[in-house]
Amino acid sequence: MQRSDAKKNDFLYECYCKIEDDYEKKWKKKDFYTFISNQDNIFILSHPKPVGYLNARITRDGIEIISILIDKKFRKIGIGKSLLNQLLIIASKKKIQNIFLEVSVENLTAINLYKKFNFIRVGKRKNYYFQDEKYIDADIMKLVLF
Repeated sequence: MQRSDAKKNDFLYECYCKIEDDYEKKWKKKDFYTFISNQDNIFILSHPKPVGYLNARITRDGIEIISILIDKKFRKIGIGKSLLNQLLIIASKKKIQNIFLEVSVENLTAINLYKKFNFIRVGKRKNYYFQDEKYIDADIMKLVLF
């Protein structure tokens, strides 16, 4: 890794760690660097303020969104929408047809955002998340781009 890449990665990791959420466990620095150095992985940091990010990976079937996280203090002002729009640009350039994700059935804000982008529910994972001392199902959602 070149020095400028190391500085950039350090900056990205610092921003990633500062984004606050009650549920998402942050990756260790080594794991984060491994993720962003893989050409099949996507890390999009919100800008101009680095208060949200989207992690995804390119798979055989399309793109799988791993997480979208917006700092608690900056939610519901369009940052998630902007991150998804950036992902759609990447998918278009790479001629990727499908985007998949999993979302807690209790995360209605996220589900409503995904529906605005025309994601549809294609399945369910029973007891996928464990939050607040209980198991929560996840909806599997898919967006067909063309």
